[in-house]
Amino acid sequence: MLCPRCGELLDPTLAGVSSCLRCEGVWVSPAALDAAFGDPRWPVGQTLWWRNSIECPECALEGATTPMTARRSSDVIVDQCPSHGVWLDRGELGRLMGAPIGELAALCARLAAVAPDLERLVARRERWRTDVEIRRKAEIEYRQAIDDEQLRRAKVSASERLRLEAGALAAVAPTQVLPATRRSGPSEPPPFVAAAVAPALAPRTASRRQRLGTQLTPVEISSEAAEQAANRTQDLGAQRARTSADVELLQSRLVALDDHVRRLDAQLADTRQHAVSVRTELDGARVRLRTLDEQLHRPT
Repeated sequence: MLCPRCGELLDPTLAGVSSCLRCEGVWVSPAALDAAFGDPRWPVGQTLWWRNSIECPECALEGATTPMTARRSSDVIVDQCPSHGVWLDRGELGRLMGAPIGELAALCARLAAVAPDLERLVARRERWRTDVEIRRKAEIEYRQAIDDEQLRRAKVSASERLRLEAGALAAVAPTQVLPATRRSGPSEPPPFVAAAVAPALAPRTASRRQRLGTQLTPVEISSEAAEQAANRTQDLGAQRARTSADVELLQSRLVALDDHVRRLDAQLADTRQHAVSVRTELDGARVRLRTLDEQLHRPT
C-alpha cells in the first residue's frame, strides 16, 4: 500500500496502522479506529468538501480511484475513506492523542489497553460472523421483496389496463339503427282542393288504377314495431349508463393505483438506500473480522 501524500510504500507499524517513513503520515484502519476512538467510522464531524484532495490507498489497491472526504475533529482536519480508514498527516495523530511526542507509542498504549484477550476475540469474531450472515440474509430478503412487489405491481397495472380498454370498447361500440319508413310520391293536396277536383279526377284515377292493377294503400308502422324500437332504445340507454359508470369507476381505480405506484417507488428508493447502508456496514464488519483474524493468528 502506497502513501497517498508522497507515494512511498507504507510501513506496517501496528495492527491496522501503517506509517510513511518519508512524510511521517499515518494510515489507521477502521478496526484500529474502533479500538482507539470507540467508533470504526470516526470521525463524524463536519465535512469540508472543498478540501478533498487525496485518494484512498486501499481503494487504489482494488483498482478504484476514491477521493477521501476531509472531516474536522476538534481542531484537526483528517482525510477519511468511509470503507477503509483515515489518513492523518504529520503531527495530527499526536494532537488527537494529546501526545505531541511519541504519537505512535501513545496509540500503541491505547490499543494495548483496550485489546481483548483470546476468548473475547473468539466471541467477538463469532458474533460478527453471525451479524454478517444476518445482514446478508436481510439484504437477500429485501431484494426478493422488491422483485415480488415489482411483479405484483406489473400484474395489477396490466389487469387494470385491460379492464379500461374493454370498457372503452364497450362504450364506443356501434349500434344497429332500424331504417325509417318513408312514403314515396308527391305530397297530398289540401282538403279544399281535393274536394273541388275529386269529381273530375275520379274517372281518370279509376282508369289508372285499373291499368296498373294495383291499389294504393297507406303504409303504417305497427304498434308492435314501435314498441320494440322503444324497448331497444331504452336498453341501449341503460347499457350506456352502466358503461359510463364502469368507466368512471375504473378511472378512479386507475388514479388510486397511480398513487399506490408512486408510494411504492418512494418505498423502493428508501429500501435501496437502506441496502446501501447495510452494505457499507457489512464491509466495515468484514474489515473488523479480517483484523481480528490477523490478531488471532499472530504469534504471542
